[in-house]
Parts: sequence; C-alpha cells; structure tokens
Amino acid sequence: MKQRILVVGGVAAGPSAASKAKRVNPNADVTLFEQGEHISYGICELPYYIGNEVKEKEQLITYTPQRLEQVKGVKVKIFHRVEEIRAVKKQLVVRDLDREKVQEYEYDRLVLATGAKSRRLGLDNEDARNVFRVNSLSEGYALKQFIEEEKPLRALIVGGGYIGMEMCEALVNNGIETTLLHQGELPMSGLEQEARKAVLGELVKNGVHFKRNIHCRRLKANEKGNVVAVDTSGGEFSADLVILSLGVEPNVELCASARIHLGPNGGITTDQRQATNVDTIFAGGDCCEVKNLVNNKWMYIPLATTASKQGWVAGENAAGGKATFKGAIRAVAVKVFGLEVAQVGISSEEARQSGFDVVSEHISGDSKISFYPGNAKVFVHLIADKKSRRVLGANVYGGVGSVLRANTLGVAIQQRLTVDEVFRLDMIYSPPFAPLWDPILIAANQLSKRF
Repeated sequence: MKQRILVVGGVAAGPSAASKAKRVNPNADVTLFEQGEHISYGICELPYYIGNEVKEKEQLITYTPQRLEQVKGVKVKIFHRVEEIRAVKKQLVVRDLDREKVQEYEYDRLVLATGAKSRRLGLDNEDARNVFRVNSLSEGYALKQFIEEEKPLRALIVGGGYIGMEMCEALVNNGIETTLLHQGELPMSGLEQEARKAVLGELVKNGVHFKRNIHCRRLKANEKGNVVAVDTSGGEFSADLVILSLGVEPNVELCASARIHLGPNGGITTDQRQATNVDTIFAGGDCCEVKNLVNNKWMYIPLATTASKQGWVAGENAAGGKATFKGAIRAVAVKVFGLEVAQVGISSEEARQSGFDVVSEHISGDSKISFYPGNAKVFVHLIADKKSRRVLGANVYGGVGSVLRANTLGVAIQQRLTVDEVFRLDMIYSPPFAPLWDPILIAANQLSKRF
C-alpha cells in the first residue's frame, strides 16, 4: 500500500514539503490541502505589485495547483479547509468549501504548514470593505483593485513594521496621501535607534505623515460600510483606505485537537527533524517557532526563507528521510523609498536580555570609492559580546549596496565569528563596487577598540 502523506497549507512551507516528500518517495501518495485559491506565490512581492513596480499579477504566482501536480506529482485540493486532526486515528476532517461537504482523509504522515494569521485590533468595522491586511495573494489583488476602481485620496496605515514601511511606498507611488499611525516613538521597533531615525527621516522626506505614540480606539464607518475615520489617542484621522499592518502570529488552531505542543511565542515547537511531539506529525513554516542560533532561544520569525527550509526538512522526513534543520538567525531587509535597511542577528536589547555583555559601534562608509559615480553612504551598527568578542547582530542601512553587505555579516554571525575574524575577512576592492576599506571592515575595526 502506498504511503499517504498529507500536507496542510500552501505558500512557502507547504509546497516545499509536498514536493520534497514526493521526490524522496516517488511512490508516496502526497496531497496538499489549501483553504484558499492560491498555493504557491511570492507574498513578499505584493507591496511592489500594489505600488506598480511589478506590473503583472501572474508574475507573483510560482506554481498553480495544476502545475504543481504536473511538475511535482503532488495532488492539490484548493478551497479545502482542514477543520480537525484526529491524531489517534490518523485522520483529517476536511471541509470542501465549494460543495460545503465534510470528508475524512487518512494519513500515514502529516505535515502542518498552516502559516500565520494577521493580528487584529479587536474593534468594530475591522473587516469593512475599505480595510485591508496584506496577508495573502487574494488580499493583495483585492487591494490593488480597490485602489484602481475607487481611487482613494487619503490612506491610513496602522503599524510601523516592515509591511507598514513597504505599504507607505506603495501607496505614495499611487499618488495617495499617506499617514502612518504607530504606537511607538519611532518606526521599526526591532532596529537600533540610529536606523529607526534614518527610516523616519526617509518617510518624512517622501511625504508620509508619521504620527507617533498612537493607539486606535474606534473605526468609524458610514452607511455604505466604509471606514471614514479612525479615532485614536492622538485625535481623529480621516481616510478613504485603511491598511492594518499589525504583524502576524502563528496559525495553530488545529493543534489543540491533536495536543501538539506550542512554544513561548505561541508557535509549534519541533525537533531538528521538524517532528512535533505527536508521532507521525511534522510541521514547518510560519506556524512554527525557530531556534535562534545566536542566543539558543526560541523565536518567532515568519520569513519565507526559513519557512521553505523547514518545509523541505519536514517533507523529506515525512517520506522517510533524515534531514535536519538546526535553527536560523534573523536576516531581514526592507526598502523604504530610497533607503535600504537590513537587520541580521539579534538586537542590542535582545543581547542584553540574553545575558551578553554588549558592546556596539556605529559607523558610516562608502558603497564604492568616494568619487565614483553612484557612490552612496552605508551605515553599519555592529553588536558584539565583550567577553567572547563574538559578533551577535548588525543593522546595515543607507544607499544602494547596503542590504547585500548585511548578508556577509549574517554569515559571520551564523558562523560565530569574532570581531577580529570579521576584520580579517578578505573583501573585494573594486572602484565600481566597493572601496579599499569596506564599511564592514571599518565597523569591525572600530568596534575592536571598545574591548
């Protein structure tokens, strides 16, 4: 009898798990369930589609259900919502949303890739027709259509994280007056102060109205069901369009029925094989927590790169393989108009909370030689542990060439290099690409003087 492997969820982890399982065991019967229409797409590209930098929506789709079946041999059932896991019987209870029919499916191995769900304000009118969360391809299509058909003049973005930054640029590119409501003093709370100030300066420079220390109290709707104003601790703000960018949390509603263990951040915890505490059930992606390789603590880091890797490991092991995923570091970046911003590793505050004796240095350098056309300033904030001299984290921001430099520091952090070892790295010197002393080397050299 063929091995039956069921995968719950699409986007990054689910298709990766299903494809890998089929590759490891070509004779397995692999089926993927997705409650929506789309199974594999670039969700990180959505803001650039909304902002007209990506022109065709079809470009966002990696695999259609039909293509995944043809190319990878995976059966796909869209508009199928899994409502319960019966772990003892090794069954899924699945609702066909088109036919409103409930059916049971048996499995030998199960992979959960249920992803994340948007945080909510908990206020009335949060689901009004002109209130959006950029959390899926369908939502992105709907927002793009709303902008094209309704032609809103004023938009409010609630939340100053990564998606909030990207949506500011997308809305401004559409000629929409944009106001960002943020509960903190500066945007992007995970960054160091210097980087956050630079982000704020870039927002203001490009016409975004930034309102700090704001808490939303009420969404006021008209008789047509549109939110026309947001009442906050800092006054009332009118709007034709509202974007809720409040972050996400693990989608783990199915775990209760199967008694799957969750971690301190509310996500599924697994071993290095992506196996849960329940025999024959694996998990990967944004529904899971990840071991932070810098401080060895569980963290929640909903990124497609990590999700895809976890999905591969979960799928391989569900099919009988022996793959491992040992953890990850935070490696994220965002484009804020003309400013590139990246964070790798842990922040100085996270480092202190983890028991490290923190030392840091903030420097500026050139992306190319200073007089070469196109040279831009690059700023590096490097964080290390005083006792071990080990590099723990970094912010890199500035002009073109900033974010890719953060990749080098990300490798250094993941490989537990010291400040001295980073300074000894052989880096390219070529006038069109990098100066004699790369900003990374300058930062390491300056930080070494603080020990």
